[in-house]
Amino acid sequence: MANRDQDGNIVVPIPASETQAEHDRIRKSNDRDQKLEREGKPSRHNQGYDEAADGVTTPTIDRVVDE
Repeated sequence: MANRDQDGNIVVPIPASETQAEHDRIRKSNDRDQKLEREGKPSRHNQGYDEAADGVTTPTIDRVVDE
């Protein structure tokens, strides 16, 4: 029997569009990124995500020289 929500609509799961091979590739990439993070190394793949979450870091100015 189909599941229905409170309004009586039939609830169906969203069809998965990713294949097992794609799922495995994503999992491997995530594992690699997490390993680099644990080692304290930056991950080129995650750089955009980090910048979006934390904002782009601006360089600090040590001193200004008037020439």
